[in-house]
Amino acid sequence: MATESDIINEISGKDILLFLIPNRNYSDGMKSITAASAKIFDKICYVSLNKPHETLMSIFKGCDIKTGGIVFVDCVAAGAKKPASVCKVFFVPSPNALTDLNIAINNVVKEERAKVILFDSLSTILVYQEPSIVIKFSHSIISSLRSAKVKGIFTCLKEDIGNELVKDLSMFVDKIIEL
Repeated sequence: MATESDIINEISGKDILLFLIPNRNYSDGMKSITAASAKIFDKICYVSLNKPHETLMSIFKGCDIKTGGIVFVDCVAAGAKKPASVCKVFFVPSPNALTDLNIAINNVVKEERAKVILFDSLSTILVYQEPSIVIKFSHSIISSLRSAKVKGIFTCLKEDIGNELVKDLSMFVDKIIEL
């Protein structure tokens, strides 16, 4: 797996990245990417389609990742719990609600002035949507981020490398990095 220093160099050098993370190392890969992002940016938007924000906060605190600068877009908890006072959370009804997700990301960029969007993960959306829909959604988000001059870090399972999503996203991202 790449070192935190390697990840920092990649994030610093490009605007839109796609990290391919092996399933067996996915949690560690996300912790490394988040830790590197937290060292570069004071405001991060973490879009979670896999775990509720409270679970992520616990994981990050255990890794000494400062959570005060992280704004969550939580697509898992669906507002079931009031967010902890130490973080800001935008709730989206489900990972399948792509229009709501797009609106939430744009709101975080505008209202919270996030400098980077960390998207965990495009592979999850593939469970709910056809690859062509995920590609269109990703292109829309990437276009919005470029217009707003906000960096985008997208993640996908390395095992999805043969999928049309990864092939087509290579046209929109600045670099694909395999961890």
